[in-house]
Amino acid sequence: MTKVISAVLILSLLCSCVFSYAVAEEITPRASDYFTSYGTSMSAPGGGGINITFRAVGTDICNQIGVANYCVQKLNNDGNWEYCSGALSGQTGTNVASYTFGRYFQGVAGETYRIQVTFLCTINNSTETKSYTSGRITAE
Repeated sequence: MTKVISAVLILSLLCSCVFSYAVAEEITPRASDYFTSYGTSMSAPGGGGINITFRAVGTDICNQIGVANYCVQKLNNDGNWEYCSGALSGQTGTNVASYTFGRYFQGVAGETYRIQVTFLCTINNSTETKSYTSGRITAE
């Protein structure tokens, strides 16, 4: 009988843990009312070039979504990041839920780069921007 009671208590404890997790997950606020996700991916096809893909996904159909601007940074010999481009114009889509586009940057083979981006999303004439810094890539 003691084993049955112990088993019931353990089962009850496990169920309450799962229920508590589900409730906590449900009430966690979203980080943004505008963006579901945003980011970049990069590849180094050779010759010092870098292919950059930008992607932004909104929470709804957006009046405008995409990249307001971006810049390229290079890792210098001191281990610090320095700008190797000024602010470059991004691209946005209108009346869509997500937007993806690509750019090519001509770097120098062997140098390491990253991208700083300002993503933009407008829904119902209200706008949010998000700053983002990509991972690093070494041009080949």
